[in-house]
Parts: sequence; C-alpha cells; structure tokens
Amino acid sequence: MTRYDYIKSVQDAYDSGRVDGATYDIMMQNADIFTDEEFDDVFYQLPPSYAEIEYNDFDDMEAVMGARFDDLNCLRYTER
Repeated sequence: MTRYDYIKSVQDAYDSGRVDGATYDIMMQNADIFTDEEFDDVFYQLPPSYAEIEYNDFDDMEAVMGARFDDLNCLRYTER
C-alpha cells in the first residue's frame, strides 16, 4: 500500500467515525510501518520544516482565510 492510499483510508475512517482522534493520531504516527514506500512524490516535495497552522474553529473568518492561504501556499510550493 502506498503512503497516499494509507493516509486516504485513515482519513476516511476518521471522517466516517469508525476511529476516534487518538486512534487516528496513532495510525498516522505508524504510517511507515503499514506502507511499502519510504516516500511518495506528493510528500517528498515538501521540506521537513514545512508546517501549517491547525485551525480548530472554521466559524472564524480569519481561520478560513488562513486555511485558504495555507492551501495556496502549499500548492505554489509543490508546483515549483
């Protein structure tokens, strides 16, 4: 299983309510154990220091605008 497929299945399980937040975190931390590849192209493009702020409350317009900026920033970085 590729890292992308694994992360997608973990996210789907979390979104559908089959796993809770703590289980999701542990599954993401152990992704290397369950994937065949060391790196996928998608994740290899981002430097290890790349991080985005986690927004908890999307009712706040500042959080929505910040998340949109982060998405565009990531997209522009990976297009280089």
